[in-house]
Amino acid sequence: MHIAMITATPRSVRQGSGTFVALETLAPGLEALGHRVEVVAPARGPGMLGYTLHRFRFNRSLRAAQVASADLVVGWDMDGYRLAGQLPCPFVTYVHGQLADEARFERGLVAHSMRLQARAERRSAWRADHVLTVSQYARRRLIELYALWPARVSVVPPAFDVARWREALDRLPSPAAPSRPTVLSVARMYPRKNLHVLVTAAGLLRARVPDVRVRLIGDGPERGRLERQVRRLKLTGCVELAGQVTYASLVEAYASCDVFCLPSRQEGFGIVFLEAMAAGKPVVACRGTAAEELVDPDLGILVPTDDARALADALHRLLTDPAERARLGSRGPARAEAFAPLPTARRFMEAVTSASTPAPRTP
Repeated sequence: MHIAMITATPRSVRQGSGTFVALETLAPGLEALGHRVEVVAPARGPGMLGYTLHRFRFNRSLRAAQVASADLVVGWDMDGYRLAGQLPCPFVTYVHGQLADEARFERGLVAHSMRLQARAERRSAWRADHVLTVSQYARRRLIELYALWPARVSVVPPAFDVARWREALDRLPSPAAPSRPTVLSVARMYPRKNLHVLVTAAGLLRARVPDVRVRLIGDGPERGRLERQVRRLKLTGCVELAGQVTYASLVEAYASCDVFCLPSRQEGFGIVFLEAMAAGKPVVACRGTAAEELVDPDLGILVPTDDARALADALHRLLTDPAERARLGSRGPARAEAFAPLPTARRFMEAVTSASTPAPRTP
């Protein structure tokens, strides 16, 4: 089968594009099954235009002739919305970002741009032959926010390149025990990631574990606010905002931490949880998001959203109990393996076969 994938998302994690990473990881799995994957994407990045304008201009330039030879067209998130329902072959919308859901937690221009993109994503989902998304949480939110008929929405979690991750871990020198008890968090710094709650928890935790270190890897619009919070709470030396790092440094950061924590208020999936599990680290996250589908009691601890004290208690429990850390961390690699490219590609192909018999578009 010839599968055309349409995406305008940035082609680097540095620009916050986990969606493109998911596409690049899924494609080899599909090719291993004998399919041909063609990626239809802008020739250049957004540059001075700004991402939202760049994305809409790319979509307005799309023509059916560009995917005329495809047996299946997949629009990632909002991309391809102008072609949905206009092609002789099935069109599937694969939603990773749940833009309308994410926009609820953002502010200012970021929230406005997300709402604009969400309108296009809703149009694509309504006109598509079928809709895929990455978790049961995301499925519920799409059905609610876009008024989709439940039978039209299937779950296919994103692929995780566990083999590449394991190879990078194996290349590291034998890790010494961390010089300080270390909590790692990796995220694009948006309000919905709730990192300010983790910083507050770090202050509470330091009173019980004086030499604790909390490392935040990533960048984004919340960075300035987090820096001010660290200074206000006098946590310099305890909380480290490491910014963007290389892939090798990221792998090393996971390998050398004791616990991984991301207290998001909204999380459609969370590849970072799989990264932590593949590195053999226990996870602390919040209830009410897709984290509940990934982090069971044999892999980590879930706490109430926005509860800094509960977060600090969970981190304290794991940092002071090496046996419990080892028990939870030992289950992670097998869990991550289930999301490897080949099994994910098989799930994807099973789901898209339903595109040949479209269900009603609205309840």
